[in-house]
Amino acid sequence: MRGGDQEPDIDRLPIDLLAQIFALFTSFKDLAQASSVCRKWRQAVKESLAWRERLSFSGWKMDDDSTTRLVLLAYTLKELDISRSRWSCQITDYGLKQMSTAKCISNLSSVSLWGSTAITDKGVVELISRAASLQHLNVGGTSITDASLFAVADSCPHLKV
Repeated sequence: MRGGDQEPDIDRLPIDLLAQIFALFTSFKDLAQASSVCRKWRQAVKESLAWRERLSFSGWKMDDDSTTRLVLLAYTLKELDISRSRWSCQITDYGLKQMSTAKCISNLSSVSLWGSTAITDKGVVELISRAASLQHLNVGGTSITDASLFAVADSCPHLKV
């Protein structure tokens, strides 16, 4: 700050520059904290998510709503990793259904649902049926059946085996 009346230097940064800084954050907790500082920072966090081509929730304690909220903001997303590790992402069919409405889903080339034990055929088909560009899908450690795999094969002509 250069005087009693002027705003702090950080407040004079344009939103697009703040968004580029926030795009470097790898912690969703840090992004959430940054977005609660002020409206300008909240907008910059949203813009930083819009530019991301990859989101990985593996290792993060996330639920359906918070995961969906971030996916909905990631307009250019190409890779989505919702793998479940011991204490992390607890995604369900409800979350997959909510995510399936995101604009980015049709552009996804890679989705990992590895170890997501709370998902079923219904949720997987809901999400993947809208992912026409999908090339890679990891559903290891889930309880989905052949019915899902047939539906995925029908919906994803670019899928590599």
